[in-house]
Amino acid sequence: MSKQRDGMWATLLQAGLVKGELPDANNLDSPWYAKLLLAFSGWLAALFLLCFIGAVLFFMVENAVASIISAGMMIGGAYALLRISKNEFFEHLALALSLAGQALLVWGIFKITNEFDEKFWLPVACVQLFLAAFIPSFTHRVFSSWLACIAFSITLAFFGIPYIMGSIVMFLAAWCWFNELKYPSYISELQAIGYGLVLAQIQQKGALVYDRMAMDWLNENGSAEIWTQPWMGEILSVVVLVYVVLRLLQHGGQALTSSFSITALLGTFLLGFVSIEAQGITSGMVIILLGFSRSNRVLLGLGIASLLFNISAYYYLLERSLLVKALTLLIIGLVLLAIRFFVLRMMPVEKEVYRV
Repeated sequence: MSKQRDGMWATLLQAGLVKGELPDANNLDSPWYAKLLLAFSGWLAALFLLCFIGAVLFFMVENAVASIISAGMMIGGAYALLRISKNEFFEHLALALSLAGQALLVWGIFKITNEFDEKFWLPVACVQLFLAAFIPSFTHRVFSSWLACIAFSITLAFFGIPYIMGSIVMFLAAWCWFNELKYPSYISELQAIGYGLVLAQIQQKGALVYDRMAMDWLNENGSAEIWTQPWMGEILSVVVLVYVVLRLLQHGGQALTSSFSITALLGTFLLGFVSIEAQGITSGMVIILLGFSRSNRVLLGLGIASLLFNISAYYYLLERSLLVKALTLLIIGLVLLAIRFFVLRMMPVEKEVYRV
């Protein structure tokens, strides 16, 4: 068995799909629920560490430069721990150090800017983007990429161009998931960033209910004139949906001039057109397609949850009458059923034979 594993590993090395030494067969990875519990412990430890710093080393909190320097040292220590040790305990100890350091860094930036405006959110977004790229931790990359997207979205809102960041994030997430196998040396990094982007996109689209409150808050704080509207973001979401469908057709070996591809693209455009009014449905469909195409149950579950939430949020909005919302959802459902019917007619599925 050992020779077979060695030979398989050598073949994968020659193909460039893996790198480094053969992993230990006895080194089993922890289940996801254990990782989730340890991640929560890391967040809780970061909170207690911040309370200790605030109570004992209060001068670090009072001075912006001291806060930023201390934050850099804590994040650097977390990076060193993650590079040196692969132990689960040290990984989440590093997570706690990094989270505490990031909180100190954000506080230091606020002490310098003295306002929660674009001069505050843009540096925060850049810092989180840097951490997502270079901190060698899956959980940390998910958190940092998610926070970077949120900070960039708020920055764009202060510049007067809200509503479009969700579609940009959705495109970046689709690119990460479609190219995870194209760059085998960075599979873990692309997956972590992809999860963070998907979570950020779900949050941004799910915040549709609070858009009016957010815009009122931006206007009260002296934001720029609003240059974009929600329907513009939905049009960009349709463009991303078309991009995803094109990539899936390409991966399936379908020519763009074939009847199946034309039917799929026409159905995609029709679905995007009828769902512009119901914001968030297109993005949910994109996540479902990504999860199904990558055989990723987590992505598929996130897409289904996002779709259900956005449909519910749209149905209970008070800006449209109940009759209009019901008709819109009915039309979307009929379009989806029609797409399924024509796709099955153009490419029939082979019948399975069951033997007793």
